[in-house]
Amino acid sequence: MKLLVLAGKNVESASIIPMLQGHDHSLVHLASVSRGIRRLEKQETDCVILVPDEGDTTWARAIRRIRKEYGVHVIILIDGEHQEKVLSLGGFDSFPYDHRMLGNMSRSLRHLESQLALERQLDQERALHEWMEETDRLGSWEMDSQGRVRWSKGFRRIMERGCHSLDESFDSIRPCVHPEDVEVFDRANEATFEQGWPLDFEYRVVGKDNKINYLHVNREIELDDAGKIRRAHGMARDVSLQKELEELLFRRDAILQVLTSFAGRFLRKADWEEGISNALNELGKVADVTRVFLFSKNNNESSAETLTLSHEWVAEGIPSISGKPEFINQSFSPQYDAWRIPLLRRKIICGHVKDFRKGERAFFEATGAKSVMVVPVFAGDSWWGFLGFSEHREERDWLPVEIESLTLAANLFGSAIFYGRMGEKLVSANRSAEEASAIALEASLSKSMFLANMSHEIRTPISGILGMAEMVVTTGLTDEQREHMDMIRDAARSLLNIVNDILDISKIEAGKMELKPVDFEFRSALETSVRSFGPQADINNIVFRYSVSEDVPIMLNGDSDRVGQVLWNLLGNALKFTERGLVELTVDVTLREADRVCLLFKVRDTGMGISQDKLDSIFDSFTQADSSLRKKHQGTGLGLTISRQLVNMMGGEIGVESAVGFGSTFHFTAWFGVAKEQKAIEPLRTSTPMALHLNILLAEDNPLNRKYLTHFLSMFGHTITTAENGIEALNILETKGKKIDIVLMDVQMPEMSGIEATQAIRESDGKLYDRSIPIIALTAYAMKGDKERMLASGMNDYVSKPVDMHALSDAIVRCMGSRPPRERGGGAAAVQTLEGRTGKDAIPFTLDMQALINRFEGNMTLLKDILDLFVVEAEEKLTNLDKATGIRDAKMMGASLHSITNIASHVLAMELVKKSRELEKRCYLGQVDSVIRELEPLKNGFKKLVKAVSAEAVKL
Repeated sequence: MKLLVLAGKNVESASIIPMLQGHDHSLVHLASVSRGIRRLEKQETDCVILVPDEGDTTWARAIRRIRKEYGVHVIILIDGEHQEKVLSLGGFDSFPYDHRMLGNMSRSLRHLESQLALERQLDQERALHEWMEETDRLGSWEMDSQGRVRWSKGFRRIMERGCHSLDESFDSIRPCVHPEDVEVFDRANEATFEQGWPLDFEYRVVGKDNKINYLHVNREIELDDAGKIRRAHGMARDVSLQKELEELLFRRDAILQVLTSFAGRFLRKADWEEGISNALNELGKVADVTRVFLFSKNNNESSAETLTLSHEWVAEGIPSISGKPEFINQSFSPQYDAWRIPLLRRKIICGHVKDFRKGERAFFEATGAKSVMVVPVFAGDSWWGFLGFSEHREERDWLPVEIESLTLAANLFGSAIFYGRMGEKLVSANRSAEEASAIALEASLSKSMFLANMSHEIRTPISGILGMAEMVVTTGLTDEQREHMDMIRDAARSLLNIVNDILDISKIEAGKMELKPVDFEFRSALETSVRSFGPQADINNIVFRYSVSEDVPIMLNGDSDRVGQVLWNLLGNALKFTERGLVELTVDVTLREADRVCLLFKVRDTGMGISQDKLDSIFDSFTQADSSLRKKHQGTGLGLTISRQLVNMMGGEIGVESAVGFGSTFHFTAWFGVAKEQKAIEPLRTSTPMALHLNILLAEDNPLNRKYLTHFLSMFGHTITTAENGIEALNILETKGKKIDIVLMDVQMPEMSGIEATQAIRESDGKLYDRSIPIIALTAYAMKGDKERMLASGMNDYVSKPVDMHALSDAIVRCMGSRPPRERGGGAAAVQTLEGRTGKDAIPFTLDMQALINRFEGNMTLLKDILDLFVVEAEEKLTNLDKATGIRDAKMMGASLHSITNIASHVLAMELVKKSRELEKRCYLGQVDSVIRELEPLKNGFKKLVKAVSAEAVKL
């Protein structure tokens, strides 16, 4: 410790110095000890020791000043009669100046050292607590038995955004509470402080700038023996950002549903203008704007471009501008010349009206708008006009989700307008058979283009939502946050299923749905189609089983994907409408011929059943067994319609037997060819793609898709370079082509599409680009001929959106497997790995430290923390697995294997990940015995991986 001794002039130094041995000290003799206090301004000191002369009465003033002004502890050597006064002034200790002072001083300094250590620890913990409160936007409070409240700094920081300063009363919060939540706040206080209930609820507070903040509050109460409050405490978290995110996701989902509804209506009836008013109405409400407007270019012979307001929706209280002369034949030039080029390039115009140039402001100021967003509408390749939002209540900063949604709406409207034009041309061209035939073909092509565009424009943002949700799940969430993300994923998947159903029924009605018969192993394909229903049934406590008759041939010829689609619809409905009991699938042979066989599929459930008056119409489009407003289960009513069409295409029939309260049995027949070779096809064995550690160029214009693909591919050990369009991709390949192993190319991108970029690479002379570099198409197009068109352009493989990471990984392996090893460069050659030395009783693994270092961008501190956390968690995962195995609980074993899969992927041990994931799937299929037989090699390999990770962590 650092000691400052202020001693009187008559005090002998020789008597003082022995007491200070082992400490950094300075000794000063003064006429009165109070004169040395200012030395604390220049000298860092842990304790001041006062040794006043007899008759020096300034020591009391000295103690008071040292404690108040400098906060330093004081020990004084003075007669024992003053000890009580010393302590009341804040002194740490006092004892007489006599022969016992050496021992007393030694004891006192030891006690002081301990106290200083505790104070430092307390200061650190307090600083950490305050940092956590500030970072996580939370605060706490504590109330004593007298009702006095002590607020934490974090709580005060949260409430400083409110409208009132806090005092020791809990009611001092009340003026800040949102008026609509005051009653909830008061009742919560009654429940807590009068009835002693712990609470967990939310309420809003209003800030000084009238901004509303959401607080999530937890309270706990401690009662004494008499039932009185001894102590109450609580915590509040500012969840405003979470609420804003939930609102944005809800708004985006609502906009997508409006557009899907418009697209579905347009597919049934081509007159786009009939439904445009309703679409704008719904769009304006879900986007929470005050005006939605659609301007179209006028078809006149003059060279000047003019536009007219063709459709409008306005919120309540906003005057309409429709029909006013100033919004008819509005000249676009010269006021908006600066806008013309961006609009022709399919760019948006948005901002605050006050920031526009003078000539541009006049038009919008006349409408009273404060903020505007304008998106061009293209009918085919020609600029038709523009769609826009305007806000009149206050200035509004347009969010990316709003910009993307309006762009999607403009693209869908443009496709509908283009198809409508083609339909008009078709009607007018009926005068001659030749003209009618030509225009019919053009209209068909435009409808296909519309379907393709609708598929791309809707599936692309859904792909982003699913990808970002999957990415957030891997970042470590609370149970509540994980539940919210699962809800987001389920909503996006439901919307995707709706889009897929609409596309399928449209393709069937247009005669564009074709079967693709190939030889396949029936039982393996059936297991692939139905295995995901096992976990779903377990969650709902439903028994799910399936069986195949022994006389069903091993190898058949047919379209296994379409059979799987029919089974997916029937089994999905069975599980959806069965709350308890059984869902069963059986497959039998009903008829044999020379080279083909007819199979009978039956799906039986013990669910709610279907009334007799609905059985005749259950397979009609948009029909559901429960179509009431209070229906419990959601859906489009297209699944059974599509199933009937597919069964008919396979030469069979579909039907149902059901009674209310006694369940249902759906059955269908389908004809298959009997393959000449009845030996099961051996699955293609490929190396795990993540072990390649490739340098990948990702060309993708959608920022959400770019982010989540980069996240997952990087997590697999790859190095990612991104481009936003085909031109950027070509520039990167020109400058860094020798370092790129493979290209993931989005098909539809601005400025240059993925197909154009691929053709430029394949048709080059080899000087600028590697003509043989593997290219995989990433696309949301889902129409007939799309895959063939992309492969014809020179792409090596095709993965549809939303991107399934397993499908993408398999495609990467297929493409890289065809490249000579010497050309791979960059990725695998630069990797330094540690091979796990394992015997026959353990699965081998690869611990690639260089890939991990690259993944964490050289942050060795973070990498060491991750490796240390892996070692700590690994023991818990193995213990859970052993416990589940001991009681033969398939569901618990699957969950434990899932945990091992997750943490093994964090260190890129993909061999173990692959095996663990395989065993996990078999658990959910109820194959407990076979899983237990194969567990030991996995556990041994995992234990050796833990040792290897531990050894590497020590080196960091």
